[in-house]
Amino acid sequence: MLELDQEKLNKLAQITVHERLALTGVQPKISLSLHGNKGNKRLTLVGLWGDYILKPQSREFAFMPEVEDLTMHLAALFKIRTAEHMLIRTSTGNLAYITKRFDRLNGKKIHVEDLCQLSELLTEQKYKSSYERVGKIIKRYATHSGLDVITYFRLVLFSFLTGNNDMHLKNFSLMHKDKGIFFSPAYDLLNVNLIYPADKEDLALTLGGRKRKIKRSDFDQFAFSLGITTIVRDNIYKDFSKQSEKVSEWISMSFLTNAYKEEYVQIFIKKMKQIGLL
Repeated sequence: MLELDQEKLNKLAQITVHERLALTGVQPKISLSLHGNKGNKRLTLVGLWGDYILKPQSREFAFMPEVEDLTMHLAALFKIRTAEHMLIRTSTGNLAYITKRFDRLNGKKIHVEDLCQLSELLTEQKYKSSYERVGKIIKRYATHSGLDVITYFRLVLFSFLTGNNDMHLKNFSLMHKDKGIFFSPAYDLLNVNLIYPADKEDLALTLGGRKRKIKRSDFDQFAFSLGITTIVRDNIYKDFSKQSEKVSEWISMSFLTNAYKEEYVQIFIKKMKQIGLL
């Protein structure tokens, strides 16, 4: 159990306000590190450059940690590599979401650039782009771009199917490693249609010039723009259709309320039907 009382939540508010340039997004986040000897390690608040990020419950949107944890598990079901993550219970009795930073290794920072930076845009311009343009940037910089654009295509398709209309430029990154530049693990995956149903858009960036009324043909054209062959694209569709049979089971095992579980399933089914995968 992680000790997280009101005083630490107040510290969180200060961190979020004063250091939000490095921990972007509206969801409150605490930077943590693991300290202590083997068998007696504790997560402690360290300011900005910790090895873990903790996301407690949000005052504005119910069950954000539970929704993010579930959506990340579903991404893995659809063969999308994600950041390490789990839910932990705090001393307040609530569940919080914790994830290990993939831009840290043995206390050292790994050079990571998000697509907002690579697009040479300001953070407040993170919605001012298209998924096609992001694809071109990945193709330009990634060492194994042919593989990474397939990963990227799967992630955008998955985000659409799970009601995530907040996959903006800050939510895609490239990592600099010894052997080259690679697409990062997926992170910050949320079913926004579930926690904020007032936002009716399908996507955060445009696809085929639109954010709403997305069709199968939009994804077909998207795959073409990425240089993905028809055979590979159709195999991805088939794989998604096959894995979709397990989605309800995963949702039923989550920590969401029954009402949220049912709504999550309905959103997924609706999106699958919208692009003819169901």
